[in-house]
Amino acid sequence: GLKGRSMKASQMPDANYVFLIDVSGSMSTDDKLKLLKKSLKTMVDRLRPTDRVSIVTYSGTVKLLLESTPVKDADKIKDAIGKLAASGSTAGGEAMKMAYEEALANYIEGGNNRVIMGTDGDFNVGVTSTDALLEMVQDYAAKGVYLTICGFGSGNLNDSMLETVSNNGNGTYEYIDSEDELTKVFVNE
Repeated sequence: GLKGRSMKASQMPDANYVFLIDVSGSMSTDDKLKLLKKSLKTMVDRLRPTDRVSIVTYSGTVKLLLESTPVKDADKIKDAIGKLAASGSTAGGEAMKMAYEEALANYIEGGNNRVIMGTDGDFNVGVTSTDALLEMVQDYAAKGVYLTICGFGSGNLNDSMLETVSNNGNGTYEYIDSEDELTKVFVNE
């Protein structure tokens, strides 16, 4: 295996994260949205006050739930996460575009500009072609906004498509099915 260069927390650049959250009906089980919400709150607790978080949600519609907010206002971010509820179909492609545009609008030069998507992988409305998704994430990666996809639960999960899309977005794909994985991905990594 290969290991990337380790960096002290004090050396890390400021982060501009857009949480892109699947709130479609298929996310309603405890091993999906409930675990995702806990994961995001855990991550917010580990971010620095100067980091920023936005939240875009998608189901039958796409919504900018929280505009870019500094983590010094963590309660506001966690309150928005706490209100997430699952219903409707999945418009993932349109939501991904909105999340990328939100990241670009709040771009931090030299920072970690990243869309972090939480989903069960069920894209059934909107941009559904893997080729179209790949083209979109490659275009935004060229602009300095990267993609991390976190797959939750079982059933609809489309691992191969999610991994392919995240790799082309200069990012990673993580599968989270337990509290141990939650800690590994959202705390340790």
